[in-house]
Amino acid sequence: MKALFLSKPNKEYQKSFEEYVQSYKNSDENFYYNFYKKALENFNEYLNDLDNYSKGIELPLGWVITSSFWLIDNNEVVGVIRIRHQDVLADGHIGYDISPYHRKRGYGTQILKLALVEAEKIGIKEAMVTCNIDNIQSKKIIEKNNGKLIETIFIQDENEHVHRYSIATSNSKF
Repeated sequence: MKALFLSKPNKEYQKSFEEYVQSYKNSDENFYYNFYKKALENFNEYLNDLDNYSKGIELPLGWVITSSFWLIDNNEVVGVIRIRHQDVLADGHIGYDISPYHRKRGYGTQILKLALVEAEKIGIKEAMVTCNIDNIQSKKIIEKNNGKLIETIFIQDENEHVHRYSIATSNSKF
């Protein structure tokens, strides 16, 4: 895990990202599989969509400008980070996920740490990060990155309670 870095989504990691998407299907995690499956259907179009979203072009309804990055370890995509350029109540500024095959190895903590650096580059001083109140692993990841619990809110559309944390991006430097 020494050479971890974030990469903008690109063709170089196509095979690895396709395996990443497949890991969700193999683990019966349909939410993320469905979220990423367009990459299996038309990878170039998927990359174009992500590039457009980072520029505010053709955003899906309800989305804000969002920059995506892949966490790379040993030439393999092990995680994905989404940095929203504006705070979204239920989702915050930053959303992340780690392949089911790579969880509980410290990748979550590292991907959030690296994302905070990127968030600061786009002008976010206090990043809001959320997690479902039952997601103990994500709660630990956020708190290891100096997340301070701000509030717990109920998201009616998703029928769930989420914790909202604030993290100063200036604290995220290595």
